[in-house]
Amino acid sequence: MGEGATRLIEAPRLATRLGMRQLILKNETSNPTGSFKDRQISVGISHARELGHDTVAVVSSGNVACAAAAYAARCGLKAVLFMHGMAGGGKIAQAASYGAKVVRVDSPSARRVFDLCIEACEAFGWYHLSTSGMHEPYNVEGAKTIAYELYQQTRGDLPDWIVAPVGGGGLLGGIWRGFLDLKRLGLVDTLPRLAGAQAAGCAPLKDAIASGIPFLETLQHPWPNPYSVAGGIADDILFDGHTALPAIRTTQGAAFAVTDEEILNAEVELASAEGILCEPSSAAAIAALKHLQLEPGHNRVCCIVTGTGIKDLDVLRGRVCEPVRIAPSLTDLANAIGETP
Repeated sequence: MGEGATRLIEAPRLATRLGMRQLILKNETSNPTGSFKDRQISVGISHARELGHDTVAVVSSGNVACAAAAYAARCGLKAVLFMHGMAGGGKIAQAASYGAKVVRVDSPSARRVFDLCIEACEAFGWYHLSTSGMHEPYNVEGAKTIAYELYQQTRGDLPDWIVAPVGGGGLLGGIWRGFLDLKRLGLVDTLPRLAGAQAAGCAPLKDAIASGIPFLETLQHPWPNPYSVAGGIADDILFDGHTALPAIRTTQGAAFAVTDEEILNAEVELASAEGILCEPSSAAAIAALKHLQLEPGHNRVCCIVTGTGIKDLDVLRGRVCEPVRIAPSLTDLANAIGETP
């Protein structure tokens, strides 16, 4: 594993439950601000500095804002964060702690918030740092490094499937483009099949794949009233559908939409089975594993764990055991845990 790479973790207990020969997790929770968005923002903010900007601005439900604020603080830039309706309180607090200016835009549509951010960047001379290829092509280059690391960490023995959560589609599209780079270099002959996981309350990718809708047409039909506990992937349009859609179509991949109940159950199951607490957006990909149709001999799977669950602990209320209050005695302890001393 190369210096700075996130870990590739075996998940044998979860693999057994799912009937897979191998399940590996690309653990992006170990990035500096806790998500894969650090990869994209590190590229974009370098370009902002190269162009001489002193302020960056992003649209975000959380992770992009946290990364942008942290990297801006690190290199002495100002950051303005446009947080839309799906942003969680923990992520807002983390982003604000880096000294950025945070505004909460009252709109369920990510596209409308993007329009405001772009207008502000043009008016005030800010650099638009959002991780959408159609708005900032430099950023999405960062996601390609996940493909490079997977090749390096598996020593070229890539899994049969790679499953990733999808909001705007930049992650899945970036991984696909990274593998295309490797193929052009002659390092791989075939690409893994790519699958995208979305929330049932906002699933434009699943709809486009199922209906054969081309990218430009998807932009004309935003998902109505997007909602999910996985706010990080509740984008009403496929901002990076120009790469996410062919990533699935050209690799004979798949797209899934999972319910909030499945997402939260998967988050708890991953934590209890493998000791990794992911955010709900990541858990959508874990939940999708149960819907993956694997062929005999092609059942090695990698799941991208995109962000830490430490930022979204409120979603676990009522789903994990509350502590049992006891007196400081061995008898009370034995009764509480069902053990006999």
